[in-house]
Amino acid sequence: MTDPERRYHLALRELHAAAGARFGVAGSWSLPFDYGDAAAEHAALRGNVALFDRSHRSRVMVTGTDAETVLREVYAGHVEELEEGRAMRTAWLDGRGEIRDLALVMRTGGIAYLVSGEPGQRTATVARLNEAAGPDYDVRIDDRTETTCTLAVAGPGAADFVRQHLADGLPARLQSLQSVTFEFHGFRTMATRTSDTGEDGFEFVVAPAVAQHIIETLRGAGAPLVGRIALEAARVEAAIPAYDPDLSPGLSPAEADLDQLLAIPGGRERRILAAVLVDGPPVAPGTPVDSGEMRSCLHSYALGATIGLAILDATTALPGRTVSIDGASATVVAKPFYRRRS
Repeated sequence: MTDPERRYHLALRELHAAAGARFGVAGSWSLPFDYGDAAAEHAALRGNVALFDRSHRSRVMVTGTDAETVLREVYAGHVEELEEGRAMRTAWLDGRGEIRDLALVMRTGGIAYLVSGEPGQRTATVARLNEAAGPDYDVRIDDRTETTCTLAVAGPGAADFVRQHLADGLPARLQSLQSVTFEFHGFRTMATRTSDTGEDGFEFVVAPAVAQHIIETLRGAGAPLVGRIALEAARVEAAIPAYDPDLSPGLSPAEADLDQLLAIPGGRERRILAAVLVDGPPVAPGTPVDSGEMRSCLHSYALGATIGLAILDATTALPGRTVSIDGASATVVAKPFYRRRS
């Protein structure tokens, strides 16, 4: 994990504050929760395009002739099949087969990889990567979380917006989980087509000064900044788990319902992270539910209702089943809550 006694701040905190950000604490990070109107920010994300700062996620460069060997030791799946210029989503599993980190691994060069992981697992993940590196390995593990930024653009209009305002050099048909480098006003920028909002999107890994220039450029072109409240609503609407709070109790890939999506071994199956529609206000993670507990739980702007992800006994997690939560009722529903219709 990150140091629980330390408060981390985004490199561009002052820029966000000047844009009207209202900050809150998530884990060990102080983040923009909204810029005055979370509902409007969510509407922009779902309706056209939105811009947000994801720099609290870890960024670790793994380079050298033994880089692939180290990554195969740590992450499930077929890292050896990852081609240059491509990315893959995967997970670090501990000795019990439980997920310890969710990661996006990008192969940026022949023997160079950039690993982006969950914010709270940064320290543990870097330690695990170093542990996997044998004493005679040709590998370098470089934590760049505090020297780089990750910006994201997402929404149904993201692709056209990015090509129009950010980079003529970006391939017109950049495919999902394809990573490329391009020049933005003379600065080297890495882009990956990916999103965890239920919308099309891109993530850009850049130096802080370049990140500021990108934000100013895209805001000037009409993309609003979006804070954590709206982004968390979009994530849960898409039924995409986060390590904290959804997976931290200790779930196998099958229990997290991620084994097929990530093409990794499923492991035990006695529980499942299910989608539930709650008849009442949001409740805190850990609130008891019949045969389980609630994890993510919030107000959905898309549905106008309370939704959540709950760890339930696999035998009760059937769509249509009613469960009890904190004196109210909740109904198990099919995932996701929200899916864009093309």
